[in-house]
Amino acid sequence: MKNIKYIARLSEFFEPTIGYLSGKCIICGFDTKKGHKIELSDNFTAWSLLQEGNCICEYCYTLLKNQDYRRRNWIATLNGVEFLKRHEILPKLLDPPIPFAIYITKTGKKQGFLHLINRVNYSKDRYFIAFDNELIHVYRKTLEEMVKVAEQARKLGFAKSDLYDPKVKLWKYQDLCEKILRFRNNPVWEVVVYAVK
Repeated sequence: MKNIKYIARLSEFFEPTIGYLSGKCIICGFDTKKGHKIELSDNFTAWSLLQEGNCICEYCYTLLKNQDYRRRNWIATLNGVEFLKRHEILPKLLDPPIPFAIYITKTGKKQGFLHLINRVNYSKDRYFIAFDNELIHVYRKTLEEMVKVAEQARKLGFAKSDLYDPKVKLWKYQDLCEKILRFRNNPVWEVVVYAVK
């Protein structure tokens, strides 16, 4: 990992929006001299993820004010933020660039990316992602196995709902169905099912 810029917080991947307040950011907990007043919408639901402070720093402000970061899937890297279509998620999860952060949303209604605020990933083998309002720890070897099972099942005609609870007629593929049942309570499996074609 030579010559990799160290990113301490998710919001550093985003361009700053310069403010005028000095203090401690309620989102990331870092000190700033270019922060903004705390003005959160009435629809803000992530109060439990906030920290003690008196402003929103110039980086977190950018992250909070652009509603696309709440509504869409994205990956943040040293090259910037890339919005992802559903079919682009698994390739990024299987071979992420370092450092990175990934947010995936089915609902587009939460600020679940705030779970990642101080969890920038520097490993391709074990890392965190945010999925709606859940923080998920991913082991890439397990993810690879899950993706293989999901893709095989889809090629055999399994509906996405079958990837949670295979129908009786599908039990001719007993080994595959047993793997699905073993995975189905794992939050990583939910991400795989959401993203697989």
